[in-house]
Amino acid sequence: MIRRAFAGLLAAALLVLAPSAAFATRYTPPFDAAISTTNPAPGESFTVTVEAPSGEDVTLTVSSDAVEDDDIQIAGTKSLTKTAVDGAAVFTVTLTEEAVYSIVATDADGNVIETFQVVVGDGGTTDAPGDGATVAPGAGGGAAGPALPETGATATPLIIGGAVLLLVGAAALFLARRGKVTA
Repeated sequence: MIRRAFAGLLAAALLVLAPSAAFATRYTPPFDAAISTTNPAPGESFTVTVEAPSGEDVTLTVSSDAVEDDDIQIAGTKSLTKTAVDGAAVFTVTLTEEAVYSIVATDADGNVIETFQVVVGDGGTTDAPGDGATVAPGAGGGAAGPALPETGATATPLIIGGAVLLLVGAAALFLARRGKVTA
């Protein structure tokens, strides 16, 4: 009888803890982006490659508060949408004026895939787009974009809930056994 009770408690614990293993995995979107350089010379072409499922539309938008739209060229425009072929959309970008540029890759729904900051040239300091802060030449040349949102769930509440259920079940079993022994 005690073996059955223990087996029941063990089975209950496994049922409670098993779903928490599924919540421990993180969702990884099928998109990724890379840039060939973040500090090109004025007029130098560079590439932005966005890995995406074939057939998906990807939009690349380049902006800077310090330059005219004519100085930004992705096939003659400042924003271009391409359909991924063989798992990637490749954009060739040419920026002719020294400035700090923001390059944003988005999916068809407008979700940001990646944001890059590109510093063209090496002369003087330039205001970064949108924030008015001064950036030294070559600074901020990494591909750091906004932090990705955390997806999934934490397993802690499930573990605590499972432990509470086990304690309640053990207490009920103890009280039921105690009532049978004294009766």
